[in-house]
Amino acid sequence: MLEIRTINKEDVGRVSNFISRININEESHIGYCGTDKDEIANSMINDISDVKYFDSFVAAYEDNNLVGVLGFDAELEDSSAEIWGPFIVPNKWDIVFDMWKKMTELLPDEINSMEMFPNGKNIRVCELAKKLSFKKYSEETILIFQRNNCPELESVSIDELTPEYCLDMQQLHDEAFPDTYYSAQQITKRLDENKKVFIITKEGIFCGYIYVEAEPEFREGNIEFFAVEKSERGNGIGGQLLTGALKWLITIKDIESIRLCVNSSNGSAVNLYKKVGFQHLHDLSVFTKNLRK
Repeated sequence: MLEIRTINKEDVGRVSNFISRININEESHIGYCGTDKDEIANSMINDISDVKYFDSFVAAYEDNNLVGVLGFDAELEDSSAEIWGPFIVPNKWDIVFDMWKKMTELLPDEINSMEMFPNGKNIRVCELAKKLSFKKYSEETILIFQRNNCPELESVSIDELTPEYCLDMQQLHDEAFPDTYYSAQQITKRLDENKKVFIITKEGIFCGYIYVEAEPEFREGNIEFFAVEKSERGNGIGGQLLTGALKWLITIKDIESIRLCVNSSNGSAVNLYKKVGFQHLHDLSVFTKNLRK
């Protein structure tokens, strides 16, 4: 007998282990979460905060066997939700619409848009997005930098963001990434020993920034955003920012790999990343749906 219900604290370990096993295969991979069960559990408990996981995730059980998980990460500030899943065992895919109905009943009234981020090889979820009237927004490439398989990084000079350049950084970020998941103000509020913004200046003139996050407990780091002022593009600033950020990340001994996401059509950026040692990992698609009537 099939039962679809919200999850609770006692379910987190089982659910995160289930997601990690499903997400390791490109044919069922979703880009919002990784494959480490502890990292997934930590994200569910600590990062999914505007609507807690016990009010935003549903699980499907058949004879007490977990066969599906589906949830969302709400951002009430911008009235959006990122869809985690569906993660369903292959021979139970026919439950997907029942799970979708149960999950969407949990969406707050404030949510005006949803986003899905499946691997390009995850045909079932890509087709589901289309059936649910999502529109493809973009195609993205995930690249990875392995500590043990990287070239020797050049020595470059970059600085941590200081208050005098905060406004410059915020203006450039909001211009380069107007509809992204972190505004410039959100980034500056997140900064701590493992989350850094680095900048390059020339004679006191702001040239560009890069925002990175280290997660030593999960042995990885992420290049989240970086941008260069239009007047400085083509002058090697991007390569210096990227190299400097990588050098900082690999000073943290537990970090084994660093990931980033870039629009697949941005060939110059992809080439820059590969030049400093990044390798191709995944191709994913962004699907969006506007819920406003």
